[in-house]
Amino acid sequence: MHQKFTELVNQCRKPTIELLREVLLCRGEFSEAESNFITYMAGFSHHEFAEGLFSDFNLFFLENTSIFFDGENNKFHFKILISDQSHYCNKLSLGRIERDYGSIFGSRMAFRDKDGLYIDKLGKQLRGCSGEQARAYIAQGTSGMAENVVSYQRNLQGYCLVTHFVLAAEFNVDINLKTVFSRVTACIFANTPETRFCNLSLYQFQHRAELYSLLKTIYWYVIDARQPEKVTDFLHKIEADFKLMQYKSREHDYLQEILPEIETMMLEILSYN
Repeated sequence: MHQKFTELVNQCRKPTIELLREVLLCRGEFSEAESNFITYMAGFSHHEFAEGLFSDFNLFFLENTSIFFDGENNKFHFKILISDQSHYCNKLSLGRIERDYGSIFGSRMAFRDKDGLYIDKLGKQLRGCSGEQARAYIAQGTSGMAENVVSYQRNLQGYCLVTHFVLAAEFNVDINLKTVFSRVTACIFANTPETRFCNLSLYQFQHRAELYSLLKTIYWYVIDARQPEKVTDFLHKIEADFKLMQYKSREHDYLQEILPEIETMMLEILSYN
């Protein structure tokens, strides 16, 4: 991995418009995978900071879609969120996806307080506070965020498609659920019984009515692993499109089963734009 790339990505834990401009300008110095990951950060995880730079780099989302177009490199990027926090499916694990598709990159963002200032060590900041005071402090700020991303590039029918498989880390909570689920094309979802302790479990978002309009825009692949009816009942309620997939085994390759269908979906959308 390029040392300069690593340094810039680490700096992006505290993104600014100026830093993201520098990172986008450096894409040509890095490998294909590294360049694709930088584009992912700009369009998806660090969108709120980078959006003002889109016109400078010929970046934009296709109208009424979650497909992010990189005009300088003629690539179409899209995000596939994976949530299998009970590990029913071995080939949806981070290590297996990396072996099969590409290198893992980490997109991180530090906690921000109510004034937008980054806090490196939240525990130290809250030392001496009561539980109620700590919760109030965190609620007024913006929770830290962590995503693990594997970017997979293919050329199909004259289009360069970059699929970003995203496994969101456990501590994406509260306001960041909106960031995690924003601009997602599809979600591969296996329900988990550890309801209150998994931040991307059904328990965490079925009572968040403000998220429903966002969740409705995602195409859901629900793996019939454990109590899938709870997930499908919820998706019916919010009128989201989904497909119930038979649970075959821990070793079954669900990505290989799903990816051609998703790519076909992308090509159909592109043919109309």
